[in-house]
Amino acid sequence: MVPELVCKQVHFYSEGDEITFFEWLKKISAIENIKGVGDEIRLSIPSFDVDDESLRELIALFTRYKVELGQLSQFRNKSNECWFYQNKKAFWRKGVFGEQ
Repeated sequence: MVPELVCKQVHFYSEGDEITFFEWLKKISAIENIKGVGDEIRLSIPSFDVDDESLRELIALFTRYKVELGQLSQFRNKSNECWFYQNKKAFWRKGVFGEQ
């Protein structure tokens, strides 16, 4: 199964804002395909082994555009454990992993 991230009802404040969102998505190397389906934008990721830079960009983009952060938890692994999961002071921690 290929991981898929879903951006539901993303609100854009201007045409430039929407352009910026999609340009940002295209720069994230872990994203293989971007597809609009109804009011959703679906992002195909070829592997659960997402590189740190891509994961950091997804965290930033999802935070800025208020996309559900919890779906990023599926990319937790041994190589990113210390900065992604164990860092309990990180701004994304609660959004991605909930209360822990």
